[in-house]
Amino acid sequence: MTESVRMSDLKPDKLSLFSHIRWQHMLAGVSGGIVSTLLLHPLDLVKIRFEVNDGSGKKHHQYNGLWDALKTIKRENGFRGLYKGVSPNMWGAGAAWGMYFFFYNTMKTYYQGGDRNVSMPAGVNMLVGTM
Repeated sequence: MTESVRMSDLKPDKLSLFSHIRWQHMLAGVSGGIVSTLLLHPLDLVKIRFEVNDGSGKKHHQYNGLWDALKTIKRENGFRGLYKGVSPNMWGAGAAWGMYFFFYNTMKTYYQGGDRNVSMPAGVNMLVGTM
């Protein structure tokens, strides 16, 4: 005789990958990406300005170091000048870190069978982190 399996016999956390989703991880990643971009964008802007100023003879600013570049940009364009082009960077970093945190924690929780107290070997943890 064959036994039939009832849906009520199955645990909901074992049914699918989607039962392990925690949206808080995505929110944490998005927040972290946006905050890090807002804090570090002026340095990224200066890095790009240094790269553009490759000594090709074209009329570009000659900066004498990091602080000189930051002061010159602020003096010529105001504080907002330090954040030129920040919007696309925020979108990109927020989306990238949000998706990374989301998928990493979803896969990790799935591997752990829904029990966050189950420890994972370092190799498996690294493998999940690369996905």
